[in-house]
Amino acid sequence: MADLGGKAAKQLGEITECPICMSAFSDPRMLPCIHTFCLECLKRTAEADQKKPGDKMPCPLCRKDFIIPEDGMNGVQKNFFMENLLEFKTTLQIGSAIIICDMCNVRNVGKSREIPKATMRCFECHDNYCDSCVKVHQFQKLSRNHQLVKIGSETATEMKLPIATINCTKHPQKPLDYYCADCKKIVCVSCFVESHAWHRCKDVTTVDEFFRQTIQMNLLKTSNSAEEMLSIKKNAEIRKEDFLRQIAKTEDAIRKRNRELKDILDEHTESLVNELSVVKSNHLKEMETGMQEIDRYFTILRSFEEYCSELIARGSASDICSSVDQLTIRADELERGKKIYICNPQQSVDVSFQSTDLKEALQKSKNFLGQIKGIVFVKY
Repeated sequence: MADLGGKAAKQLGEITECPICMSAFSDPRMLPCIHTFCLECLKRTAEADQKKPGDKMPCPLCRKDFIIPEDGMNGVQKNFFMENLLEFKTTLQIGSAIIICDMCNVRNVGKSREIPKATMRCFECHDNYCDSCVKVHQFQKLSRNHQLVKIGSETATEMKLPIATINCTKHPQKPLDYYCADCKKIVCVSCFVESHAWHRCKDVTTVDEFFRQTIQMNLLKTSNSAEEMLSIKKNAEIRKEDFLRQIAKTEDAIRKRNRELKDILDEHTESLVNELSVVKSNHLKEMETGMQEIDRYFTILRSFEEYCSELIARGSASDICSSVDQLTIRADELERGKKIYICNPQQSVDVSFQSTDLKEALQKSKNFLGQIKGIVFVKY
């Protein structure tokens, strides 16, 4: 059980860490490419690049451009799913310390009575309750439907409890429980009456399973793309190994020829080895660059895959409905990028050593040991 808790805490720590400041997210904001950053980190990045509202700005991670909203980075969409994960993380962490009941603490202000230990935490109130107070909290009309979790819980079942309801920013007391198919956004009942009455709206609980399946299909496409990129990477590694073996074999042939011609050939031998080293350096650098590009795109695919998996496993209906369109668009973009990369020809280099006839070499060649031939051919 301890190992399971440690693994869960480690996974949550990795997915709730901002790629810019490398710390836990603070006010997480999600870009159209699905990558998430702290609001302040995005603001500092925009200021450093001298970007203003309406300007295009590349994502700090994948470099995909997005347009800064009219009200600046404050207008970038909040990542409610990530905020709920942070709440889970907090609940796991406080389980290692003694947490007192918040209600008993308020009730016993100024008294010497010992305050009981909290055993449950409310996601919506963000308060901790002892066994007695949590019953009162569940009995009250306003809080009977609040989501509670046992403090310090580490089991996989408890980690999958429903996440707190997201309320409307325009009507803070109303939950976002309708999905407008025309506007492609989730709204509260007041927004529905005021602005979406003639639109195609459904309760989020009736459409979230369909959207969840859509995200699952996108996840499958992305996973397949990631596997294809991994296969391409392995083939690139094989080509690199073959190339290095050819380099080694060619160098052996040159040195064998050198031994046959004794000491008088040392100068020309070293000239050929140096020429071969140039061929090796130039083409190996190109190969390394190509492999780095494969690694970068593979990382982007895995990042999208991990995010979709976490969203499917732990996302609420609102999370699913608010993310499905962007995830679908991003998955299609990644698929197109993968196809474009695969269709690009991959270069390989064939290196060999051709010995020279000594009689002709003494008359015509600058280096009578031979010459280096580096032939570049394209594999489709």
